Amino acid sequence: MEFAFKLESAGIADGKRQDFGPDNPQMGTKASIPSTLTRRVIYPELGVTALIECVFTGDKLEVQSLNVQNNGKFVSTKVLTQLALPAVIRAIALEVVPDAQLWVNLDSNEFPKNDSPTFLAQVYWFEHVSWGSPRGSIMNYMGWSRTNANFHISKIAKLYSLPGAHSRDQKLKTSKPQRGN
Repeated sequence: MEFAFKLESAGIADGKRQDFGPDNPQMGTKASIPSTLTRRVIYPELGVTALIECVFTGDKLEVQSLNVQNNGKFVSTKVLTQLALPAVIRAIALEVVPDAQLWVNLDSNEFPKNDSPTFLAQVYWFEHVSWGSPRGSIMNYMGWSRTNANFHISKIAKLYSLPGAHSRDQKLKTSKPQRGN
């Protein structure tokens, strides 16, 4: 069970903005995120407050520090398991990445379906950066099977650098060495 949370400023300025993913000249969009950021997360139902410090690694928004307080009481294991950190990171990304709604509200009828490789690469990047599901989001948006999505994502990865499982670096790490004669 996930509990509701509220994000607040922690009074610490965000770091310098860092671009990620491809430019999309047709839409006039370029994704960027602060290199560092700190937010206060309030969990009213749990009665705890967390201070979360994040760093953008160039690949993903990562938690550098997490301080959980329970109004002078001990923080129980049960509370720790209910912090919903992926949802918190997602909410932070939606707050700090300009135009994030373009890559998240894919089912809205506000825009026609965009199947350009550039747009899909931007969706993939945002989902990865924000601890989402890159392949799953593209599958749902395009109505593709997992196999078909993998095929198209592999084609996109040849055009644009993608993070995570489809990154060029990841493919080099997982490729099997060739045997010499």
